[in-house]
Amino acid sequence: MKVITLSGWGQPHDALAAIAPGAAHIDYAHYQSVETALAHIAGQAKGHELVIGWSLGGQLLVRAVAAGMFRPKKLVLIATPYQFVATHKNRLGMKRDLYDKFRDNVSRNPERAMRKAWELIHKGDTNDLYVRAQLERQDKKKLLEKNWLHWLDLLDGFGFDEARLAGFPPTLLIHGDRDVVVAPEQSRHFADAISQAKLAIIEGAGHAPHWHDTAAVKALIREHADG
Repeated sequence: MKVITLSGWGQPHDALAAIAPGAAHIDYAHYQSVETALAHIAGQAKGHELVIGWSLGGQLLVRAVAAGMFRPKKLVLIATPYQFVATHKNRLGMKRDLYDKFRDNVSRNPERAMRKAWELIHKGDTNDLYVRAQLERQDKKKLLEKNWLHWLDLLDGFGFDEARLAGFPPTLLIHGDRDVVVAPEQSRHFADAISQAKLAIIEGAGHAPHWHDTAAVKALIREHADG
């Protein structure tokens, strides 16, 4: 099965390589508009039977599929935000004042903000030391060359309440029960909205279940792909 992945905010494009060896990995972070990025993602993903997205990468995949830009046979969403920032209509997601504070930090001191974001990724994870080690292996200098503030703005206020998700392909949702970045409740919203969805909660995992227990996540994806 041909596999392609999309990584999360502030992460290298191949951050999911551990759970998808041999997969192609889409780099979208250098684009300056969501329309151009989605067109690139759809073009790269066409012909791939299984697509995997983590966090922001998962949300972008959902947007492209919901817009009819491509349709994979199977979809895997890891810790994907249904709605990242709470609104007056939907309280799901991060509180506005917290988001505004983080955005300001990204604007003023990107390096410090990214380190804080990494801390939140492994916070509460029972395999904290290993997840932290995977983050620290990354080339921070190269990552900081990307315009992550643009992509943070893209998350602001967007949600899938108005999107049509009922006709989605079979979708596996994977979420850590200790995720403090995107609450597990967000995957439950996807599970309710997607008719062919299966939700797997990884106990003890934070925002990076693919590093918390790589073997378990690979097994879940393999079962989903073969089912």
